[in-house]
Amino acid sequence: MTYKWLSYPLSTSSPRPPAIPAPSITEFMSIEKTGANVQFLQCYNHTGTHLDTAAHVIEGGISIAQFTPADLIFDSIMVIDLSGTLEDTVVTSEHLVAFMSENSDAEALIVKFGVEGWRQNDPKRFSNHCPGFSPKAAKYIHGKMPKLRLIGTDVPSIACINSLDETMMVHNEFFLLASLEKFIIVEEMKLDTSLSDIRRIIVSPWLAEEMNSGPCVIWAEYQE
Repeated sequence: MTYKWLSYPLSTSSPRPPAIPAPSITEFMSIEKTGANVQFLQCYNHTGTHLDTAAHVIEGGISIAQFTPADLIFDSIMVIDLSGTLEDTVVTSEHLVAFMSENSDAEALIVKFGVEGWRQNDPKRFSNHCPGFSPKAAKYIHGKMPKLRLIGTDVPSIACINSLDETMMVHNEFFLLASLEKFIIVEEMKLDTSLSDIRRIIVSPWLAEEMNSGPCVIWAEYQE
């Protein structure tokens, strides 16, 4: 099998949503002074490639540590390529209808907007003007994909940052409409590689009690 990362390394210089401060890494101990290097990492949980659970937006919702490894393995994947979608676009069912069939068996939906160039060369545009989904789009997706357990995308938020008043509730819609409680949203995925012939996606989050969202590592297993 061939494996590829679908997540970015956590970086102090990567772009991020405007409300999220930059992470920092500072030296705490050194080989010279103590015999070992130890660093202090500080970051907010919506930094870089990260997953959201229901507890992010719903009181009493499930959190990361309540998932098992099996909950985070996905063998049936649909990929939609919306590259070329204009900045600040609020995605509706009209953008998706050409890609979706009735009663798809897919467990994971990956939506590519092709914004890796923005992320690398125009971080302010990436942080502030990426497309996002409307709450009605979440309802449309769940209606077509009753077994869905994951939606992932390469933008920093599933909501449209420049239209948060209109789109922030898309998080709630995805979680409340899911047929299974253990549903996750993955944001800021690394989707600049081939997405055809993916056999399996595995999501590995930071495990911290009571954390509702957090950085994660994602890799894809490809057919050879």
